[in-house]
Amino acid sequence: MKGFFQSLLGSLTAFILLGCLCIFAFFAFIGALVSLSEQPLIEVNSGSVLVFNLNTSVHDAPLGANLEDALQEAITGQVHPTIYLLKVVDAIERAKTDSDISALLLHGNLLQGGYGSGLAAISEVRKALEDFKTSGKPVYAYVVTPTQKDYYLASVADEIWVNPFGTLSLNGLATNGPFLADTFEKYGIGVQTTRVGAYKSAVEMFTRTEMSDADREQKVTLLNDLWNGLLSEISNSRKMNLQAILKLSNEQAFFTAIDAKAVNLADKLGYLDELIEHLSQTHNYSKADDSFQQIDLVDYADARGFEWDSTAKTGERIAVVYAEGDIIDGDYMPQYVGGDWLASELRRLRKDADVKAVVLRVNSPGGSALASEVIQRETRLLADQKPLIVSMGSYAASGGYWISAYADTIYAQPYTITGSIGVFGLVFNFEGAAGNFAIQFDGVKTSPFADIYTATRPRSDEEMALIQQFTDEIYDAFIHKVAEGRSIETSKVRELAQGRVWSGASAQDHSLVDKMGGLNEAIMAAVSSANLTAPMIEQVPAPATLAESITLLLEEVGAAPVAKSPSALNQITTEIEALSKQVRGLNDPRGIYTRMPYGLHGL
Repeated sequence: MKGFFQSLLGSLTAFILLGCLCIFAFFAFIGALVSLSEQPLIEVNSGSVLVFNLNTSVHDAPLGANLEDALQEAITGQVHPTIYLLKVVDAIERAKTDSDISALLLHGNLLQGGYGSGLAAISEVRKALEDFKTSGKPVYAYVVTPTQKDYYLASVADEIWVNPFGTLSLNGLATNGPFLADTFEKYGIGVQTTRVGAYKSAVEMFTRTEMSDADREQKVTLLNDLWNGLLSEISNSRKMNLQAILKLSNEQAFFTAIDAKAVNLADKLGYLDELIEHLSQTHNYSKADDSFQQIDLVDYADARGFEWDSTAKTGERIAVVYAEGDIIDGDYMPQYVGGDWLASELRRLRKDADVKAVVLRVNSPGGSALASEVIQRETRLLADQKPLIVSMGSYAASGGYWISAYADTIYAQPYTITGSIGVFGLVFNFEGAAGNFAIQFDGVKTSPFADIYTATRPRSDEEMALIQQFTDEIYDAFIHKVAEGRSIETSKVRELAQGRVWSGASAQDHSLVDKMGGLNEAIMAAVSSANLTAPMIEQVPAPATLAESITLLLEEVGAAPVAKSPSALNQITTEIEALSKQVRGLNDPRGIYTRMPYGLHGL
């Protein structure tokens, strides 16, 4: 018995000690996380080169730090590589006139995360770089195996350095996606669809084994618009004839470092250490770092107080509201646009007398028709009371266009993918799949349509006719809303609709967009419309610091290397994750969607 109590006491003591150790480790971990968010003030030394490491995903909206990011930062010392557009552009603009900044260096490879690093957003960064060059300060770019987006940015540089073993590519744009009809048939998954619009091809992924002719037509036109725009800008920056660069793309496409220099796609061949040595000689040398004097773009933005200037919540101000991601029914969810959440934020801003104008930044392919209408209701009410400017990012299609239609002015980029004014319905059933496991379903109901949304059987012809009726009515409403919001004849909207996607440039030609310009131009237009001089900006959602994220978590209970091009396996994994995310976003209560075609994400 004595041995039993000794053993029990020992076990209890060990358990208590282990518990105390765990509690101590937890609070030590939290303390470490908080300390990471309380970094000392950053100094910008005279003669610094502003270094923009492209090893990041450039999002439209600020992404708040989450637990996963916090753990990564605490354990590895590396911050999750994301940044948002206004922060990048503002840093470059400030550096232009900052006497402490002597030059700018680009290096690395852009990352594609969610709807980040889209062509329209990257074109805004490129425009900021071009404006920076007007200061007379040089821009350098160092590339190894740049993607075409990377090279599109790098082509602005006064000097493009390429690794001697690197390669450049100008092989064009392509889009493809999975077709699941045979897969669904094989595994007994039934799918029934309704649609309005010959080009409304989003349903085809679920019902066909290949593209329809209409979808192929619209995507060929769209890609040609985007590609010709890219080549035109690159040829202007490199002082090359457009036809010459088009010929290089069609006939060669891929270039070794030596070939790239020979055809004027690059200026110098050199390893990274050689570029560092060159910059150390031509710009200020830092003895402490044995390198050129430099400051990272994110550090520079923090040092110059960008966040302080863009997180106002009181006083006269302009609100910049971000709608980035698939539009879904419900409240806030990271990387989606919750219809109830966004409507609530717009309502709050409408009722705040100190908010003098609102810029709605849309980077969305659409989604739930119901959620889109919930949001649009608030945009209409807001536009009746104060200026509402829409800034279209890389995507503002279907539901993304629905929520934009009543703005006073719509800005887009030539590379924006917009339009897709069409509607489709999508319902699944798993009767066949369940039957493969000897599972049957049976039940009773009071009325013929009581179980119309069940996933246990196919819909009858009468039920599909009812869903088609919903689809037709929503499409007609979409048409009339666009006609009213844009002051376009209904007959013309019907011609432009049919679910067809347009580039931003083509959309302007058809009056679906008012002006070409980025987020800054939209903000300046809002400032002008509100008759303000130097207003503060409130961003919604606001940037969240690591400390704030940790606080929310508790309430609810060096430098990155130059990026390499993603491997084929990583690309496949990314595509599967993207497909899964798209399917999760299909949550409209009636199964009716205003979404652009699948397969365009990543441009």
